[in-house]
Amino acid sequence: MHLFHSPDLGPTLIELPEEEAHHALHVLRLQAGSSIGLVDGKGNFAEAEIVTVSKRNCTVRVLRKESFPVERSARIHLAVAPTKQMDRFEWFLEKATEIGVDRIAPVLTHRTERSKLRHDRMEKVLVGAMKQSQRKWLPQLDELTKLKDLGTDGIPQKFFGWCEGEHLDLTSAYDPTQDALLLIGPEGDFTTEEAEWMIANGFQAVSMGMARLRTETAAIAACTWMNFAQRKF
Repeated sequence: MHLFHSPDLGPTLIELPEEEAHHALHVLRLQAGSSIGLVDGKGNFAEAEIVTVSKRNCTVRVLRKESFPVERSARIHLAVAPTKQMDRFEWFLEKATEIGVDRIAPVLTHRTERSKLRHDRMEKVLVGAMKQSQRKWLPQLDELTKLKDLGTDGIPQKFFGWCEGEHLDLTSAYDPTQDALLLIGPEGDFTTEEAEWMIANGFQAVSMGMARLRTETAAIAACTWMNFAQRKF
């Protein structure tokens, strides 16, 4: 069954968003009477049937709804410096969504190589990955945020990847029963001043192994480990 994103699954009759309608009608060539699935990214799924089509519009009728609980007992929040090559950052967004993440914050640091992002384009990457992986929850995507403006109050675990100073291995530092925020810096790493600020504000320096990883690789390695660790509980 083909899966489509619709932010509101409340009505019985739903007009698919423009891009979803285009994909249904002009890529998949679906017709009236075709059965499809709908997800709203908030844990809700619906079986639906296409009832009317036009050149640009597609109306569907909801036949059955189902709600799914949150996917993780402890939230995973990744704050990652955007890479200079946007396709690498979009790859991270896609794979983190497929693996499982609750919130993503692009973070602006002293050495971040990209200071402008298209939020709408990144959101499309997340939606596509959610549908591809058959997930029911869409990660929250924040706007590009300065390091010192990240909201960290009330988060029981705060980590940052660090190649230079003293650090623990994430596999021993992470408690899978508690919410966590993990910061991954740019290719040039965090500056010493940034690391000192994070430590002073309750962050623990961690590593993702012995190798020096690229930004997007480190973020995916951490995301994968944190998800597997939670499966033990």
